[in-house]
Amino acid sequence: MVCKPVEWKSTVVNPTTLAEVRGGYLSQPTGDIYHRYRLLTSHDNSHFFIKLEPDSRHGLLTIMPVINKLQAIPFEIHREGLSFILNNRDYLEECGILMPRFLASLNLKNASDILRKIYAEDESIKNVCNFPQLLQILLQRVQHARSESFILTLASAYEGYQFYLPSFIDFRGRIYRSGILHFHERDLARSLIVFAPNPYDSYDSEIDKRCRKILYCSAPFHYKSFQSYTESNEWYNDNKSSFNTSDHSLIEFALHAKKPFQFIANVLSLERKTDPSTIPVTQDASSSAYQIMSYFLLDVELANRTNLISIDDKIHDLYTKLIEELRDYLKVHLRSSLASVVCPRIDRKLVKAIFMPLIYGKTVISTTKDIHNSLSSLLTNQ
Repeated sequence: MVCKPVEWKSTVVNPTTLAEVRGGYLSQPTGDIYHRYRLLTSHDNSHFFIKLEPDSRHGLLTIMPVINKLQAIPFEIHREGLSFILNNRDYLEECGILMPRFLASLNLKNASDILRKIYAEDESIKNVCNFPQLLQILLQRVQHARSESFILTLASAYEGYQFYLPSFIDFRGRIYRSGILHFHERDLARSLIVFAPNPYDSYDSEIDKRCRKILYCSAPFHYKSFQSYTESNEWYNDNKSSFNTSDHSLIEFALHAKKPFQFIANVLSLERKTDPSTIPVTQDASSSAYQIMSYFLLDVELANRTNLISIDDKIHDLYTKLIEELRDYLKVHLRSSLASVVCPRIDRKLVKAIFMPLIYGKTVISTTKDIHNSLSSLLTNQ
């Protein structure tokens, strides 16, 4: 991806298959195989489809200029962040932030045989879990270690180069990036990406100051949630002396962070004088589908809950609020004995799994499965 991707264009007015578009790194698809792949993964064309209309001003489909501008933005590897991880890899593994690197090259057959033998000889383990569960944990950790190792190897190869992230769209109209290193990946990959500096921009102290002010507010959100940017800024200043004394102090402090690698990368950028305009602010939109809904419905309360507008200068979490309302609903509609057991176990993860995809067409059956999986130890098949 070190070569700039080709601009997206269509060979027909309303493309429906992969063979009818050109762009990104898919510039010359040939053969009948490309006619089999539609631009949309769903086969329900009556409900889900992509409508690409011509734009008379540009002579392109309306969405194409947006995609082309996004994928033309160059990125670089966060050198300070990568160097920090590689130099402190042993300590990061010791603290549990990185998986042990030996797992990436582990012989799974030999490891599973050893694990099976240990399990068969230790009766105490059998009282806690079964062998398939243990094996699944091993496989997950090996996969995690291999992913981390590959990301670090790839980042090391990209260091010193500018690279690009091709864009594509799903049926909801959301823009995604392809590849391994992009902003839809996990914490480690995100922490290693920065914008490439613009060679035509000269240093501006005011812009530098404003960018740093934004980063001082956004960096703490990789550690934990806050109700306001003022609160996050104050938290950073109060704790700065705790994590800025040495590499080990920063790692130990980041142990409890929601996104430890992005937190470390942001701190390094702020404290080691990296150009702040190159540092991405990767805060996710708050319930974006419900933000759009509140906009079209002119619902002020919902807009405030989803942070589309701010009435009280606080950052709200829609799903946390829904927990309270769902618990109140269940207390009314369930037997008191059942409600007393179920309600305390209704957490944000379950509520988000129910309500976030609901607006995209999540079915009752799928919702039932989520609830059953979360509360299976308490519920019967009925």
